[in-house]
Amino acid sequence: MFDAAIIGARLVQYGAALVLFGSSLFFLYGVAPTGRWQRRLLIGAAAVAVAAGVAWLMAETAALTGDPKEAFQGTALWSVVTDTRIGKFGLLRIALLLLSVVALCAISFSRKLVAAQTVLGAAVVASFAWSGHAVSESGLAGLLHRAGDVLHLLAAGVWIGALVPIAFLLLQGSYPAAPMGARQAGEALGRFSGIGPAVVAILILTGMLNSAFLIDPVHWRMSVQTPYGRTLLVKLTLFAGMLLLAALNRFRLMPALTSARTGTAVAAAVGRLRMSVLTETLLAVLVIAAVAALGTLPPPM
Repeated sequence: MFDAAIIGARLVQYGAALVLFGSSLFFLYGVAPTGRWQRRLLIGAAAVAVAAGVAWLMAETAALTGDPKEAFQGTALWSVVTDTRIGKFGLLRIALLLLSVVALCAISFSRKLVAAQTVLGAAVVASFAWSGHAVSESGLAGLLHRAGDVLHLLAAGVWIGALVPIAFLLLQGSYPAAPMGARQAGEALGRFSGIGPAVVAILILTGMLNSAFLIDPVHWRMSVQTPYGRTLLVKLTLFAGMLLLAALNRFRLMPALTSARTGTAVAAAVGRLRMSVLTETLLAVLVIAAVAALGTLPPPM
């Protein structure tokens, strides 16, 4: 019961934090920060991450004490926040996210504000490296493992954070009254495709590095038979699906949208691209769920 609550809270906070960072960054290079929907997206992501962060600390408190009621007791919750690494970094994330919400609500929406949100989001995302298995390593190995985790998380944020606003633009472009949304989405997806190969390369290299610390390379067949190994295989399969869809978008669906000239052709191209991006986004959510589960499972090594 406790594991399910922790996984759920981790899933929501991971996802919201990745969107806060990645979407903020995307508004700097992909789509100019000029719309109210962009501010609302960032406020929503930060606010959801705050709520999930509180739920995560409460779930951890219930798991550590063995009593769900203790999660609602200030003394027990404060003890977890002040005396455990998960609690300290959880409190730090909540503070950064609250700062993000206040800034987004109080300051006029501009490129400078979005740049500040990118920095705050990056700090929140990077902090997850100190809430996972990488902290079990010490010395140079621990430093290398955590650095790999940070790069992996940030690269994931760049990808996932771009998918959400692109999906929004494609949904907006599906209406006859908003044809520019489709064109804007196609152009934004083209800009993301320019950095996509680098993002994928970082994800693959850092994923291999992190797996080397957690899965015995010599006895990897035995390792993948563990709950951790099986969950990792599910994550890798979902990631492969995202790669295939990204390649489809880049080499087939985007050129089809660009070359469409008639209203019917544009609508058909938008429909295919929209379905692909939404499916890719769904796979990303499932990947985050797998990552949230991996954090509660003991690695083979």
